[in-house]
Amino acid sequence: MSAANPKTAAGPLEATLCKACGHLFLLRGPVCPRCWSSNLATRPLSGHGRVATFTVYRQQYDPGHVPPYVIALIALNEGPRMISNIVGCAPESVRVGMPVRARFERRGERVLALFEPDVSNTASQGEPR
Repeated sequence: MSAANPKTAAGPLEATLCKACGHLFLLRGPVCPRCWSSNLATRPLSGHGRVATFTVYRQQYDPGHVPPYVIALIALNEGPRMISNIVGCAPESVRVGMPVRARFERRGERVLALFEPDVSNTASQGEPR
């Protein structure tokens, strides 16, 4: 994820693409974790995905997060998975397979990708890929 580049068409959410094997992965490193090629590029992501798993935190560990709040593993439509917060709904309404979309919020010098329910994609709520 490139939080410092809000100028991409899909927002600041990007993945690293290995030009050698086509593997798409999050966080940029010096080489592809699948084939070890250093021939890498970035690719904007749609910001759409599904909740793969989640937990509800009911204790405050960070002053910026007032409980209860949801931490989830998001299976992005393009393949990579990432951990983020689910916002914009009650923690009790979060479900595995729930469609979500990224919502970008600036916090200080950073832009965070948080996820909210994707009401435009509620037709099928099957298991994540």
